[in-house]
Order: sequence, then structure tokens, then C-alpha cells
Amino acid sequence: MKLIIPTIFAHTKKQFNERLKKLLPIAKELHIDFMDVKFVKAKGVNIEDITNLKKYRSVFEAHLIVMNPSQYVLALKKNGFKKIIFHYEAVKDKDKILGLIYYIKNKGMKAIIAINPETIIDKIKDFLHEIDGVLLMGVYPGKEKQEFISGVYNKIKSLRKINKKIIIQIDGGVNISNIKKLNNVGVNYINSGSFINDSDNPKKALKELEKAFNQHQ
Repeated sequence: MKLIIPTIFAHTKKQFNERLKKLLPIAKELHIDFMDVKFVKAKGVNIEDITNLKKYRSVFEAHLIVMNPSQYVLALKKNGFKKIIFHYEAVKDKDKILGLIYYIKNKGMKAIIAINPETIIDKIKDFLHEIDGVLLMGVYPGKEKQEFISGVYNKIKSLRKINKKIIIQIDGGVNISNIKKLNNVGVNYINSGSFINDSDNPKKALKELEKAFNQHQ
């Protein structure tokens, strides 16, 4: 299955509400970034500042670009999130990562591990049979409108060789010119922020990405 999941990257409650209103009518799934000024310098919208998402039909995933991601799990569950993405770099300890994966799953949500561009695939090999997917950052997190880091292509290929079935998700720097290659090297899901949000016609931009993602070079 190939899927484009629009991203809501917001610093304030107002900005979050504006982007949610724009994206809800066009997307079956939405990706929401949370940042704590510790893992990255940026500050994201607070969980308590966003509306209860249970009233919407869309599937919501939370991208925890934070230290201590376990502290967010219960609030995200209560708010209606179905998937939680946490960063390997925020935890690192093997037992703590496994504990977090089980904790998220026991709360009825999917657990996805994310790694930054500088982190090698070997660091997460031990978790591949426990998690529901891997998110590879195509850029350094915490900032919009960055160019995709070309070295990530090799990481995708390496991960796909290790595990043929794992869901591979890419976040950051994706556009029409590189999405076909991402498809060809084995990516399943794409998170897209500014390409869709900054478009005059977000629905058209999403459709363009979806069409290109399902074509082979």
C-alpha cells in the first residue's frame, strides 16, 4: 500500500487550527508534529491546545520530536491518536525502547520508530520485529522547507534488504521530483508538509504527489 500523509507542523494553536481545517477535507490520515525545544530547538503546539480528534474520521499519527516520549502516550491516546512515532535518539537504551513500544501497543496504538539522517540503520535492527514501521527523516527535524538529504536513499535500500515487509515512512523534503525514486527504493508512506500546506490548492497538490508516488521511473 502506498500512502501520502499530510503533515501539520504548527508552532501555535491558531496555526494548528488553520492547517487542520485546510487538510481535514482532503486526507484520510494526518501527521501531527509535537516538539519540546529540547530534542529540537523548535516549539510545537501543545497537546492540550488541540481539539479532541476522536470526532473526526481521519486517522491521526503523532510524531514526537521530543525527549521523554513516554510522557505523551496517555494524553495522545485520550485525544484520539492511532499511531505514535518516537525517535530512537530520544531514548537510545534498548530496554527502554522495547518498553515504550509495548506501552504504546498495550494502549491500542501503533508504535513507529523514527531515526534522524545521521543515525545508521543498525541502531534499530533489534526492534524491527516489534514495531509497526520505521520513519526515516529525509531532513533534520524541527524546520520546514528543507531539501531532501540524498544519503537517505541508501538507508532506505539497506532497511529494505534487512526486512522486506516493514513499513518504511519518509518525512521531510519530498516533492514531485524525488517521490518516484522513493517509490522505487521501497518506501510505503510519505509525510508531506510544506508542499501541500503552502499550495494554493492543497487538494491538487496531494493528488499530484499521489499520482507520482504510484509511478515507476
